[in-house]
Amino acid sequence: SAFLILTLHIILIHFLLQDCLLPKIDNTKSFEPTFVLALPTGLVYMEPQPLQTNTNATTRVPNSSALGIIRRLTWTFVLLFLLLTVIISIAWNVMDPHKPRFRVSTISVSNFSVSNSELKGVFEVELNITNPNKKVEITVDQFSVWVSYSTVGLSEAILLQPIYLKKTGDKGVKIKFSLKNSSITKLAHNKVLCNDLVKDWNKGVVNFDVNMMARVVYEAGILPSREKFLDIYCGNLDVGFIPIKNTGKLLGVGKDCHAEI
Repeated sequence: SAFLILTLHIILIHFLLQDCLLPKIDNTKSFEPTFVLALPTGLVYMEPQPLQTNTNATTRVPNSSALGIIRRLTWTFVLLFLLLTVIISIAWNVMDPHKPRFRVSTISVSNFSVSNSELKGVFEVELNITNPNKKVEITVDQFSVWVSYSTVGLSEAILLQPIYLKKTGDKGVKIKFSLKNSSITKLAHNKVLCNDLVKDWNKGVVNFDVNMMARVVYEAGILPSREKFLDIYCGNLDVGFIPIKNTGKLLGVGKDCHAEI
């Protein structure tokens, strides 16, 4: 009938259009779909970078922890040092070591003569140094001694060997020295002082002073040592030149000295 013929024509046209318009698929090849990405014009395409793991975070953790340990150790040592310093200071303050005592036992002068142009003589001074401390030992060094008349130093000596004093111990020290040439010059420039010395000498008694400077080191067990510098003054020491005028000796039994820090 006419309807059947029309249906056959439609089916035929459909197959003809399918063969002409649609591409043929080769079943012998694997199908690989392709995609085309259309980018807007004016934009720059950046190739994606590979993902980076946060290595800095993992490496910084040990460094920061090491620095923290170093800081804690540093503060610990500083605090320990301050604590030890305070303990040592308290220990020394509790013991309160006393200064050594100095005493001029004897003074002897030989070959002594004085004039406007000449001053001669040899002094021998005997000292007694006592440590009054029961728990502290003392060492005296850098010890210098000089004899003076009024304000003029006449003779000076320096002790090279340190003097060691045990607890509550004492020691005698003899110092021998000659008059200095510089003292002659000083006396020559000071006529009044030179005349006073000659007058005293002619009377048979000359008043001398003995001055000392020393470093005192205190030691007590395991504690660090402590040191002080002392100025020692022994004044008004009368030396008699009778009956022999060029030889003199200290009058009396000696004299204690005054020590200041």
